[in-house]
Amino acid sequence: MHRFIVLLSVAAFSFLLFPGCGSDRAGDEIGTVRGNEFPEYYTVRNSEVFTMAGVNGPEDQSSFPERSKTSWKNYESGSIARLAILLTDTASSWLGLAHGLKTIGVPFIITDNYQRALQHKVVLVYPIVSGASLSTDALQALAAFPRNGGTLIGTQVLGALNEVFGFSEATPSRQHFEIIVNNDSSDIVKEFTDNKEVRISLGDKEKFKETIGTYSYTKNILPPIATYEDKSAAIARRYYEKGKAYALGFDIGYMILKGQNVRHENWNRAEANDFEPGMDVLLRLLKNIYKDDEPDAAFACTVPYNKELSVIITHNINYKHALDKSLELARLEKAAGIRSSYFIQTKYIRDRQKAIFSSAKDFEKIGELAALGMDLQSNSVSGSYYFDQFEQGSGSEVYPAYKPYVLAFEKTYAGSIYGEMRVSRFLIDKFAKTTNALAFRSAYQYTPFTYPQSLLSSGYRFGSTIPANMALTHFPVQLTYSREYDQEIDAFEFPITDDDELPPFDATLRTQKALELADRIARYGGCYIGQVHPSAKGWQVEKEFISKMKNRGWFGTLGDFGLWWTARNAVSIDVRREGDKRIVFVNVPKRMEGLALMMPLRSTPIAVEGGGAHSIDGKLIIFEIAEGPIRITLDN
Repeated sequence: MHRFIVLLSVAAFSFLLFPGCGSDRAGDEIGTVRGNEFPEYYTVRNSEVFTMAGVNGPEDQSSFPERSKTSWKNYESGSIARLAILLTDTASSWLGLAHGLKTIGVPFIITDNYQRALQHKVVLVYPIVSGASLSTDALQALAAFPRNGGTLIGTQVLGALNEVFGFSEATPSRQHFEIIVNNDSSDIVKEFTDNKEVRISLGDKEKFKETIGTYSYTKNILPPIATYEDKSAAIARRYYEKGKAYALGFDIGYMILKGQNVRHENWNRAEANDFEPGMDVLLRLLKNIYKDDEPDAAFACTVPYNKELSVIITHNINYKHALDKSLELARLEKAAGIRSSYFIQTKYIRDRQKAIFSSAKDFEKIGELAALGMDLQSNSVSGSYYFDQFEQGSGSEVYPAYKPYVLAFEKTYAGSIYGEMRVSRFLIDKFAKTTNALAFRSAYQYTPFTYPQSLLSSGYRFGSTIPANMALTHFPVQLTYSREYDQEIDAFEFPITDDDELPPFDATLRTQKALELADRIARYGGCYIGQVHPSAKGWQVEKEFISKMKNRGWFGTLGDFGLWWTARNAVSIDVRREGDKRIVFVNVPKRMEGLALMMPLRSTPIAVEGGGAHSIDGKLIIFEIAEGPIRITLDN
């Protein structure tokens, strides 16, 4: 992502390597860098643009999809075997919770009817439990639920049911910068052993006086599942003869969207190339509660063929030498049976950063990469550090009329968000001939607020710009309109796990660190997206990494994994009773390979109808190719 630029002073160079990664820069008052004066306009000379004769496009017009809030009613259908979310505020951040549960594979329904919710065995009340948000009848029914054997999860329990959840009072605070999991207290948290799992960051106390609002619970009947750094309870619990009650002292949906939209203030403890699973831990905790207390819990696995880890190797082709070396690397990969993703910066203007494509032969290399079976995606046109500050553009930008000119590190003329996305995609598709660019990656880690809908309206379905550490997750992220909280977009971000433009630069150390990080993410079926330079050292690291992980990981391109993840995101699972049998009904709207389904505990599939060729290993079913309705009969 980052690129070394000789124009920078030593101070600016340090900023390039380690830019601030709290709130995204987009929208901040950073417009003009003090101490530098640039002409208001710059006219690009014909000699500074390489133009391919007869190449002009794209022909289509880009425009944003309609602005329309996503309704929670889109998620109201499903069997009683699902987790039930009882929504007490329709204007809340419920979309973050919904996207998180889909990611982790937990089937759920959303309802505002407490009677409907209480038909399920596990109920999550979101975002507030109080006398102001629930009727007297609803509160009484919820109070009886765990006493009668159900599992009740409350978020921000602010009165009326405190005793049900096993505490006395809820105390508000903006001074809690960490959630600490007590991994000795319960089976549902014993898997969290890594220090980054046990200690979930909510901000940098050295840089900020306050963080998000949370509640702590006092005078707990049982030791809490998790505390804040001041030892007050962050997750309270109470066990009944058959039922259970858990109280979360924070808005989990809001927190998930904070990470996915990169709108937090330094919650991540490292810039990149490290483990930051905070939101993953909270989702895994909910999954563990659901799985333990719903005997009909079934899941779609997070990795194709139920491998331990999804691995996507990518290469940024963002300077001339990288383009020249890309074919050499692609041939080595093909000989080794590897397909990787090449993010190509289609820079055809000779500005202060020099052109990458300056001849017809350069453009022909795109076709040669495609012919070698590589996955070709976009890395923008200009490579400007200030892409997130560009104007949106008209949506009619075309090659070669689009002429973004990078005069200096902090100054680019005539760049637009649409231009960077549309024109780069057009050129890659034009010269690849056999592929369509589905993914976009900015030259740097910052994205504009309009990034999600710009991707979609420019013909992309995926982005891969944000470091996983900044997204606070090692899973793909479904994007939301303008990186806000109320409208989902049919596009996904695939956060970058490891970037070899950051230290360590020694090949042996780089490989060791990459493997250690992959091993931590593989413990729960996460996603590892590596960025490797097309060089001899890059190939050495890549080859060694694949050799060590090939039996544990699923390896593929970003395009392939993006399509797989999109299809998995649409899979629905319901368990229903027919006589004395349990039947698992699965619907796979989009054809996909390697769908892995985990059946409920203490069950064995005895019949599978639909879904095509498959294998069964205990409770696990793996389909070679799945599409449409699937009916699975269990043994009891």
